[in-house]
Amino acid sequence: MKINDEILKFKEQLNEASSIALISHLDPDGDNLGSLTALSKSLLNLGKKVYPIEFDKIPENLKFLPNLDLLSENTDINIDMIICLDCANYERLGNIDELFNKARYRINIDHHQSNEFYGDVNIVKKGYSSTCELVFDVITEANLPIDEEISMSLLTGISTDTGRFLYSATTADTLAKASKLVEYGADMMKINELIYQSKKFEAQLLENEILSKTEIYNDHVAIGFVMTNQLNKYNVEISDIDSVINTFRDTDKIKISVLIKQQTENEYKVSFRSKGNIDVGSIAKNLGGGGHKNAAATKITGDYDAVLNKIKEEIDSYGLRN
Repeated sequence: MKINDEILKFKEQLNEASSIALISHLDPDGDNLGSLTALSKSLLNLGKKVYPIEFDKIPENLKFLPNLDLLSENTDINIDMIICLDCANYERLGNIDELFNKARYRINIDHHQSNEFYGDVNIVKKGYSSTCELVFDVITEANLPIDEEISMSLLTGISTDTGRFLYSATTADTLAKASKLVEYGADMMKINELIYQSKKFEAQLLENEILSKTEIYNDHVAIGFVMTNQLNKYNVEISDIDSVINTFRDTDKIKISVLIKQQTENEYKVSFRSKGNIDVGSIAKNLGGGGHKNAAATKITGDYDAVLNKIKEEIDSYGLRN
């Protein structure tokens, strides 16, 4: 079914819904929180009762976003509709079975290639720059309210998920919408300063340590790691050093950059970044994860050496053939 048809169906169901829960994936990021706060505020302005749900800790560099005070972990609510944002897999929404089943209408709004179409209405545009760009389309085509705060949230999500408009999913339409959001009042300078120019000093020290121990594999792959004891040493969160993965990727030699992040003793989250035609989304998918062509992630269980070997084997299998 065409996206416009799905948006029309959503608009029809929205007319019948007075109370709406909104939720996004675990491990919040800019597109996650941007789409969640933007659509929540738009529906609130429309006169709906909104219940945006967030189970995880919000990264420090995103705490400037408007309407974060609306977020709650409470799922003991009566709702007519649930809107799931920026989440390809139902399992990544957290423990929401009871709430999801309670809703009369279930809406899935997302841009990931691996989306499983788990909603009754699926406003899914695979390969789109961000869910925030898609929410902009929904707001525009459904004639929903938009204001300065909504624009700020949407531009934040578009900026972060495009890597500051660097990734290949950035189109002329993406840039035009970003321009429109600035016209609506979004402050691009504030977004750039608070997200990209306000790194904790201790986080930079940890990034220096990570970079000094990064392995260059087969000349074109940079593999770094960070352990929980390092985070404790510098008193920083994992979200504080997420940008370190781009450092080697942004050199002329490296085609794939990998960051292995310890979560528990034998569980690691692995992030991949690439440039050009190198499809790390397929690499992550083969390792049980997913994402986009140039940015993806997965989780792998095992000791560090076993995890590292799995990653190398999959990269070898891919062969950097592109």
